[in-house]
Amino acid sequence: MTEGAAYILEDVTFAYGERVALEVPRLEIPRGKVTAIVGANGAGKTTLLHLLGFIEPPRTGRITFFDKDVAPEEALDFRRRVGLLLQDPYLFHTSVLANVEWGLKLRRVPVKERRERAMRALEQVGLSGFERRAAPALSGGESKRLALARVLALETDVLLLDEPMSHMDRESAGRTEQVIRELNRERGVSVLLASPDILWAQALTDNVLSLHDGKIVPASLANVFRGRITDAGRSFETAKISIYLGDTEAAGTHLAIDPSAIVLSKEPLTSSMRNTLHGRVVAISEEAAKVRVEVDAGERFHVLITKKSLETFDLRLGDEVCLSFKSTAVKLF
Repeated sequence: MTEGAAYILEDVTFAYGERVALEVPRLEIPRGKVTAIVGANGAGKTTLLHLLGFIEPPRTGRITFFDKDVAPEEALDFRRRVGLLLQDPYLFHTSVLANVEWGLKLRRVPVKERRERAMRALEQVGLSGFERRAAPALSGGESKRLALARVLALETDVLLLDEPMSHMDRESAGRTEQVIRELNRERGVSVLLASPDILWAQALTDNVLSLHDGKIVPASLANVFRGRITDAGRSFETAKISIYLGDTEAAGTHLAIDPSAIVLSKEPLTSSMRNTLHGRVVAISEEAAKVRVEVDAGERFHVLITKKSLETFDLRLGDEVCLSFKSTAVKLF
């Protein structure tokens, strides 16, 4: 058994009727880290979170949780150690404070401790002073933060977040990012979040898992292009560009390039990187602690750089740039 894993999944499958929604031969999720589960809608992200939250048992396979095998009859005991924030959480038509105290009341936490933990959680999400407000009167972003506070008050070993930034304004999203970092750094909580926004997830988390049609794939899914491998097997051709593959023996009809492995420059670089494409900057935006740069180089590329790099290069919309990356940064699936 591997040390340092929050979860180990072995030969795990899950199906809705006859449709297999998840198929995981083996997966280790590190403890004490922030892990993102990324993929398109329908890829299996929510299904995986439900298994990790012990809401649903797998059809086949075994789940190990902090070095202990999870038997179906013990799922409820393990579930108490996991906090799950659903994509569209339901709020009770009561006060903000009553909403946060609800889960603690079910767990028979004493009144004084219940109040202290609820107030602490509201402070964490920036809702101090909202205790007596009616939950239905909150804005969309405030409602999502209230739902997060309700989960935080449980003080679990693991926090599962299903698309936590959906329906959030910038202030609420920034506060949530801060909470995730502090919770992980100060308490060592293992955080797993599902998101379709791959670049945001990569900028915020320590580890990224990519799901495609219910399967874990060895790629970031950020710069994904469809095409074919040439007969010689040394390059991948899309309808618009050619990418050098090197000596890889991998196969597939899709190619992905890690956005953090792409080097941006104003002029071509003298280096061992065999792939260099010329393009134009079409968008620049902030993503968590990094900056997302979108470049049209025949295909649309997403690149993650630091804020310092943005200032150093003085990048602006419309600038002509070079994209360089090694063949080892390219994944086929």
